[in-house]
Amino acid sequence: DTRTRVVDGRRVVMASESSESEDDGLRRRALAVDGEPDYSTGPPMDGFEYLRRVAFEARQTPDIMRAENMDLTALEEETATSGGVTADEETEFAPPAWAKPDRAWVRRTVGDFSDLRVRLSRILARFPTSVRRGSYPSNADKRDWERFCVDVREPPLGALVAMDAVTCAYLLRHISRGLFRYDYDSDGVDVDDVIRRLRWFHALVARVDLPLDADTEASIRSAMKGVARGRLSTSSEDDELLPHLNLAIAIGGGYFKQWRGE
Repeated sequence: DTRTRVVDGRRVVMASESSESEDDGLRRRALAVDGEPDYSTGPPMDGFEYLRRVAFEARQTPDIMRAENMDLTALEEETATSGGVTADEETEFAPPAWAKPDRAWVRRTVGDFSDLRVRLSRILARFPTSVRRGSYPSNADKRDWERFCVDVREPPLGALVAMDAVTCAYLLRHISRGLFRYDYDSDGVDVDDVIRRLRWFHALVARVDLPLDADTEASIRSAMKGVARGRLSTSSEDDELLPHLNLAIAIGGGYFKQWRGE
């Protein structure tokens, strides 16, 4: 089912007419062109010649290609640390009844959060990027922003206005990574530090642009997994951390849809 042709001094094996007809249906070609490519002209002279060359190269590619001796170590490590959430994990991290907020509270919280995002977007629209920074770090210095998030317990509105969308998404991934990795079960949990992280999470998700890119979306999922572990470590409904943890899960699950069962 093949034929040979000499193109630009090269002998190539090409698919036959009958084999091409078998590709109709699910694999019907888009932007089909007639004729053979002319490589003697150098770069394609027009779009049709470019498409002829694309179609020609596609005919030389096997329908199925196999990767030999593929090292899966890096992929396995990435999967193990990505923080993706499964239904089994959501069941595993389901809180006791006294730690779970009622649905009416979650709905109100999601509504209030949505209103907050609208108000913040209006504030951002009033100030051009060039006049937002003030005394805050430069958007080019992500490490300085990381230090700022450590040093400042209460995220100021001015900081959210000063940072651009790229910096905000970067910091949200950074804070989410910390929430995911935090050891909530240790005896020396620093409550103030966890609350600081959660407050920055709340502030950054209020500022982050939509739609989320894949990495930022995954970071929120990982944060939800860490926060759910943290909620399981609370000892009673009077635990100081519980309202902050529930707020994060209500936003991450109810608004961003990265956690179910709330």
